[in-house]
Amino acid sequence: MNKSNKFYIGLGKTKYNSSVCTIDETTSEIQIWLTERLNRKKASGAWPLEGIESVENILNTHDPKLEIMIAENRDVQSPEFFENFCDVKFPFYDHLKKKKIEKYSKKFNPLLTTENHHEAHAFAALAMSPFEQSLIVVMDGAGNTLHDQSELLEECSVFTQNGGKLELVHKRSTKIIKSLNDSKQYYSNGIGLFYEKISDYIFNDSNSSGKVMGLAPFGVATQIKDRIHFQENLQWSKSFKGKTKVEWESSENLQRYYNLAASVQHEFEKDFDGLIEKIRSDFPSYKNIILTGGCALNCTNNARLLEKKIFEKIYVLPFPGDESISFGIANILRLKNNPENWKSLSFTNQSAYLGPIASVLSASEIELKLIQNKISYLKHGNVVERAVNELKNGKIIGWFQGRSESGPRALGNRSILARPDRADLKNVLNSSIKFRESFRPYGCSVIHEKAQDYFQVEENFDAPYMSFAVKLKSKYKILLKEVSHVDGSSRIQTVRPGQNELFYQLIKQFGDQSNLYCLLNTSLNIMGEPIVETVDDAIRFFQSTPVDSMYIGNFELLRK
Repeated sequence: MNKSNKFYIGLGKTKYNSSVCTIDETTSEIQIWLTERLNRKKASGAWPLEGIESVENILNTHDPKLEIMIAENRDVQSPEFFENFCDVKFPFYDHLKKKKIEKYSKKFNPLLTTENHHEAHAFAALAMSPFEQSLIVVMDGAGNTLHDQSELLEECSVFTQNGGKLELVHKRSTKIIKSLNDSKQYYSNGIGLFYEKISDYIFNDSNSSGKVMGLAPFGVATQIKDRIHFQENLQWSKSFKGKTKVEWESSENLQRYYNLAASVQHEFEKDFDGLIEKIRSDFPSYKNIILTGGCALNCTNNARLLEKKIFEKIYVLPFPGDESISFGIANILRLKNNPENWKSLSFTNQSAYLGPIASVLSASEIELKLIQNKISYLKHGNVVERAVNELKNGKIIGWFQGRSESGPRALGNRSILARPDRADLKNVLNSSIKFRESFRPYGCSVIHEKAQDYFQVEENFDAPYMSFAVKLKSKYKILLKEVSHVDGSSRIQTVRPGQNELFYQLIKQFGDQSNLYCLLNTSLNIMGEPIVETVDDAIRFFQSTPVDSMYIGNFELLRK
């Protein structure tokens, strides 16, 4: 079948992690521009100007007869509401016209469609699905308003997936309620927003739910009978109001924060259990499940669901949060009316490396940048052999290869790597490179065929996107303690050759020489910054942190 001459553009104009995605139907090429990676502001929800400008550069080189379809979404508020707000603050619409990008706003382009938030999540899941049939569960803080009921917001949506077709079969809502005791506080009964509120209490940041999950094993959970009542009576005077790691770690309320984290995690798991058991009962013929939406980032809960074996297979997207909204929207345009264009993406070939192609430079372009920045370097014919030798000797390396991962976790293209049995590794990373809180664990990448050797998982287990915190086998608890948490779990990435051949070979060859077929893998950034995107970002990271060396393509950056 001949491919059509269509070019789909999805605009994720979300409160956090805004993005732009393009799908070229002619070449099947997909690219995602995450705003945070371009403006270097973590979790940025800015209007996605940089991504749109990159798309315009691409369109200038394409056939003018190309049929361009554009759609958008913003969670909670409409894109128009947000853009009108921007225009009150400064001449936003004039700015769009001056840059000749007004077609990316519905004010000027009536053909630009607005899509539903949870449906965008679901279509992102459909496009990545390894299954012919599954249930897709979308759960997050809040999606769009429900119909004309402006006080009700999407909280959870369940879809059946049969081939390339989706059907909404369940919808749950939440609403935001003003506090009775404090006019500045707002609460919600929805589990996603409830979790965010506890994150705000513990870390002075509603976007730090991942930290809350990591903190939970240190505390003792209490039963929560009413979430609104619980929030009203939290003693907000004891909430963390600082900004820095040092301030947080020296707080007199740490035990309170530990217990709160444990309590909200327990409540989250209880809520999820009720939902999963219901849909399994309602749809007994569906053996597989896909989790997406921000709540699917809770890898502790995901691993629990594995252990319960309610479903045969559980799949989690590489970008379950709002990073995937533009991707989902572009796939709504591509698949909604043409489900025959869909095909499953097997675990063998899963890939999250959908970052901008322009970030991938040629060897000569990389070398020029190193010279311009006066950086000493070596160029290797076999970069894996050299990197394996350094890893074997206990070095901590930066690893920058190919296109970037389009989600929140490093998956072997924008990574800091080290041998996982190096003594005091977590402390070194936390104190001098990553600057993270001491309680936070690090992830582990393992070649697919060896995962069962080290971790309590079934044979042929797949976790390509670090979505599950699984238990270590007893005999490896001491050897791999630097990539495990206080509860004995480790957030793992299983790597197959078809997913990332270079990264697979790096781990395998390290294992062939060390008899340990896994590596500590954490994102190539420091706390508070986005993962690096470009070669320039990688060079800045190398210049500002004491990693032992940095590999960009076949180049090894050296300390003077």
